[in-house]
Amino acid sequence: MEGRTNISENVFIEVAREAMNKVEDVFREERKGALSGLTKIFAERFAPQITVRKSEPAEGEEGLGSVSFEVKLSVAYGVKIPEVAQKVREKIISEVEALTGYKVEKVDIVIDRIVKPEELQEEKKEKTS
Repeated sequence: MEGRTNISENVFIEVAREAMNKVEDVFREERKGALSGLTKIFAERFAPQITVRKSEPAEGEEGLGSVSFEVKLSVAYGVKIPEVAQKVREKIISEVEALTGYKVEKVDIVIDRIVKPEELQEEKKEKTS
């Protein structure tokens, strides 16, 4: 059957965002109790910024193409940053390749902020006031 499938950059961004939601350490503080209710606030306020670069295959080449990501993340204080970055990278690659058929060339992770529990507590108080 003839025709091309073209997937928008916005779709890749949404797939990457959903994949990151499955990596607990990105948005959640490890401890239970008072901090456990802060996940939603953290996810809303410190949402990742995702940039996508997509390459289509050359004329006559097989496959859909490839894609690269740059993801700017905020993480909760106390998480092991190299482990979180690796988990995020692996999850994005597996989800994007499985759902879109595009090859993921690379996922650059930029940790641009560490959020301390106090900041989330203050945000929670503001939301409930």
